Amino acid sequence: MTKEERTPESILHSEQASLYRTKQKIYEYAFANDWTNGLFFTITFNPELVDSLIYDDCYERMYQFLKNVKRQNPDFKYIFVPELHKSGRIHFHGIGTNCDKLELTDSGKTQKGKKIYNINSRTFKYGFTTVSKIENTEKVSNYITKYITKELISATKGKHRYLYSKNLELAEVETVMLNDKDLFMKSVELNPNVSYKKVYVEEETEQEIIYIHVKK
Repeated sequence: MTKEERTPESILHSEQASLYRTKQKIYEYAFANDWTNGLFFTITFNPELVDSLIYDDCYERMYQFLKNVKRQNPDFKYIFVPELHKSGRIHFHGIGTNCDKLELTDSGKTQKGKKIYNINSRTFKYGFTTVSKIENTEKVSNYITKYITKELISATKGKHRYLYSKNLELAEVETVMLNDKDLFMKSVELNPNVSYKKVYVEEETEQEIIYIHVKK
């Protein structure tokens, strides 16, 4: 089927599949790594310095920023994802750890009892930042995927939709045939090395996927 022949239904199906794949991949990266004591970032671009309506410009600024942080912190691990506002402007959110040399300043503000920091303006020159400490890996793994929406997928067709460091741990995927799911899940509950689990249902196929985090 050519582009000209594609129906609205086929286009919608393709976008939904891309949405699922992107969210699943980000979640797998986040889930497989420990972000405890790491940082949660929100990046907003100054419209006088960066046209945040142009995705490629925003992506390039984020790429350069993360490259500079990585240069100063070789063990830096991160995942950053874009958020598309209703205005059409792009923001970025991210999770990172092992970046002790990143200069932060206390903003003097708190949110839900947590201190809010800013990245030193010499380090990020293109806008405004907020940074807070991550307290729970499971929660932040869920949270970071919520910014990937069908509107973002449509707006970034054919483009990189997230940035991640090459030193992330990768999830070990194992496919097993279960004769007794309840018995298997009971063994998971009793395993002292299991720190948490998540059951995810894929919307299109209604296939149930169980993520299990096992301590090494």
